[in-house]
Amino acid sequence: MARTNSGDMHSDATLRSIDVPDDTVAQVGKAVSEVMKLRQSLAENLATAQNDEERQSLAAQAENAAARAISQQGITVAEYNEIITAAQSDPDLEERVVTAYRLA
Repeated sequence: MARTNSGDMHSDATLRSIDVPDDTVAQVGKAVSEVMKLRQSLAENLATAQNDEERQSLAAQAENAAARAISQQGITVAEYNEIITAAQSDPDLEERVVTAYRLA
């Protein structure tokens, strides 16, 4: 995702589907899959947490695990967030990410 050519950037700096290579979409899809599993696990663990301190600890552990899961796909958390945010306003990119998630 690193851009070395300033011509790749749009004047409004908005990421669009055509800006995101298929392999990066696949990486994001796999990361989404892992993050969703972590969220489910966190929800289950929070339900049995005894106090706020334990809930905060579980949430911090889940956040760190999500960052690791994203990094293990070969993308940064910033890249992941940028693509997820862009997908919210770009139906084509959203469809590509959802498809990649389902294939993960």
